[in-house]
Amino acid sequence: MTLDEKLDHFQISVIENATKQSIEIIEEYKSSLQKIYDDRKQAALRKAESAYHVASDNIAREKNRKLSSEAIQTRRLVLEKTELITEQIFKDVKQLLFAYMQTPEYVNLLCTQIMNANNFAKGDGITIYINPSDEQKKAFLEEKTGVVLTISNRDFIGGTRAVISSNNILIDQSFLTKLEEARDSFML
Repeated sequence: MTLDEKLDHFQISVIENATKQSIEIIEEYKSSLQKIYDDRKQAALRKAESAYHVASDNIAREKNRKLSSEAIQTRRLVLEKTELITEQIFKDVKQLLFAYMQTPEYVNLLCTQIMNANNFAKGDGITIYINPSDEQKKAFLEEKTGVVLTISNRDFIGGTRAVISSNNILIDQSFLTKLEEARDSFML
C-alpha cells in the first residue's frame, strides 16, 4: 500500500469513525432530548391532572353548596307554608269550637266535666271554674249539677277547670289547654 492509499484509507477510516461517533452523539442527544421531553410531558400531565382534580373538586363543592343552600331555602319555605296551614287549621278549629259552644251538647259536656271533677274530689273542698263566656250558663249548670261554680277571671275559651286545694290538684279540661296540647303534638 502506498502512502496515498494509506492516507485515503486513514481518511476513510477517520471519516467513518467520526461519522459513527457523530451518529452516536446525535443518538445520545436525541435520547437525552426524548428523556427530557418525556419527563416534562409527564410533569405537565401530572400538573394538568392535579389542576383537573382541583377544578373538579371545586365544581363539586360549589354544586353541593348550591344544593345545600337550595335545600335550606326549600325547607324554610315548607316550614313557613306548614306554619301557615297549621295556623289556618287551628283558626278553623277555634271557629268550630265557638260554634260547638252554642249547642246543647256543649252544655251537656260542661255538666259531665263538673260532675266528674266533683266525684273525683270525693268530698274534699273543690273549686270548679267555668269560662267567663259561659257566665249566662252558670245558674242552669249549678241547678243541673248541684255544684257551686265560680267564674274564672282568665279566659280559657271553654270547658272547665277545677282545683282541689287540699291536695294541690288541678283538673284542667279547658279548651285552651286542649288546643295547646293538640298544637304541640300536631304535625303535617
